[in-house]
Amino acid sequence: MRQLNPADVERLAQSMIASIDHVSSSRWDAAVTRAAGLKGDVRPEKMKSLTASFARELGAFGATAGAAAATPAVGTTITLMAAAAELAWFTGRAGDLILTVAALHGRSEPTEEERRAWLLAVLIYGGSAREGFTRALNEANTGLRPATGTRLPITTLRTVNRLLTPQLVRRYGARRGAIALGTALPLGIGAVIGGSANYIAVKALAGHADEFFARLPYSAIDTTAIDITGVLEPPAATGRRRR
Repeated sequence: MRQLNPADVERLAQSMIASIDHVSSSRWDAAVTRAAGLKGDVRPEKMKSLTASFARELGAFGATAGAAAATPAVGTTITLMAAAAELAWFTGRAGDLILTVAALHGRSEPTEEERRAWLLAVLIYGGSAREGFTRALNEANTGLRPATGTRLPITTLRTVNRLLTPQLVRRYGARRGAIALGTALPLGIGAVIGGSANYIAVKALAGHADEFFARLPYSAIDTTAIDITGVLEPPAATGRRRR
């Protein structure tokens, strides 16, 4: 397989960003409905049900995509197209998972910018999503004081999203792009890589989202304020960082 050229990288990047835009703009209601229908009486039980369902779905999709690449007629161009499609689809479903976890945590009526920020933070930083999001807030000169009770200006959130979007390509895109290309390997190798990698990724992603929404570094979004003063304190360590 030839190395990716700049046009290939741009194609993969745009597929990820388009998925983030679509999920954050139009799939919140579906996430709320999904969360309400999960089995279990308490959040940990519902999280277990949600994680198992998405892990099975995305694991099966990865294996199917890999099996398709085993066809002898599949060439380099088709392989790259398949990788872009797999990356876009996984990113979209990962976004659905993150929003469903947010709904399970009782987040109500988030703005589109807020939903986008959630997706970017969890996909980029994983188990360090809260810390990464906090750094982006400070870089955006929000100047928040301690997180409890903080109302985040919507204009600041837009700046945070602009700062995070390039990192989606560099960090999350590098990880998922490698998996997507691995899924497209022939001779059945892609089926093994795609299925197992997606299954493991979903299990980790659900845990990271659960941690993030349990300790969001703000209390609400202020859609009228422009800015506030101070510095957001970095989150206190809560044990070994998850990867």
